[in-house]
Amino acid sequence: MLTPDRHFVLDRHPSYSNIVIGAGFSGHGFKFGPIIGKLLCELSLGQVPSYDLSPFRIRRFQAKTKSAL
Repeated sequence: MLTPDRHFVLDRHPSYSNIVIGAGFSGHGFKFGPIIGKLLCELSLGQVPSYDLSPFRIRRFQAKTKSAL
């Protein structure tokens, strides 16, 4: 399933920092598997991600929806 803006979600859960989210890949996500794995691993270990993840933050949808996230 795609996100509304058709970009991935790579982030920590806004309320539960021990949950790391990697979602919204649809059919084209497989080609990004190695780098996404690395980035999610870095997030899980509390490291600074190798790349800027701001375009993939889950909060980018907050102003557009009334989601509980």
